[in-house]
Amino acid sequence: MVIGYLYTAVRGNSASYLRRLAAQDTEPGFDGAVVWSQRLSDAYQAGLPAQEALRGWIGAEEHPTAGAIPPGAKFTELGDYEELRQLANPGHVEPPLPGPPPEPGYFPDGTPFDRSKGWGPLGPLTTDGPGYKSATDSAVRYVPAYRGDFLLGYLWAAETDDAAGFVPRVKARLDGHIAESRWTTRMQRCESEGLSPLAMMRSWIGAEEDPTAGRIPVGVEERRAPGLPELNVHARD
Repeated sequence: MVIGYLYTAVRGNSASYLRRLAAQDTEPGFDGAVVWSQRLSDAYQAGLPAQEALRGWIGAEEHPTAGAIPPGAKFTELGDYEELRQLANPGHVEPPLPGPPPEPGYFPDGTPFDRSKGWGPLGPLTTDGPGYKSATDSAVRYVPAYRGDFLLGYLWAAETDDAAGFVPRVKARLDGHIAESRWTTRMQRCESEGLSPLAMMRSWIGAEEDPTAGRIPVGVEERRAPGLPELNVHARD
């Protein structure tokens, strides 16, 4: 049974793993994706070119959730990522991207950048509802999200409880807050599929760049903060 596809760019040195959603139950599928993400990260740190790394796993021993690339497997070239996505998960539609803000100079909830214009309308602050908890007293692990070379913010996950979120970088301004909206949608989906916060965060490392949420690069260093207040301070750089 095909459970997913390892792929690499024809030009450049990017690579990632795409799950076949119908092949495995949710938890094993995500566990397998995390294994491949870690393997790709290790290969990147070791300085292996992407295609060389993928060739090195052909015929290797099967992993209980990540599976194996059979001996003699060969690369197949497709026109673009969308062709591969439809091959793996035909008909599957990603949640829609958040729309633009109602007016230039305003955050998505209607709060103006310029506080002299007022503070409303502000949405109610809640920690309930679908998705992970948005607050924690635990230490947190976090990774940076980029659009191109521009740092949008930090995806984080609590070490000891069911909390996760995205902290926009202050200098990213509106782009950071729109990215946060996209990451919130992604996290709600991951939580509904049974993925733990830390596994959720790690599963996005090396994934294809999203025009709104950006990307978490392959080989990125996972960092630790004693708590959310410290991460919020770090995001003010």
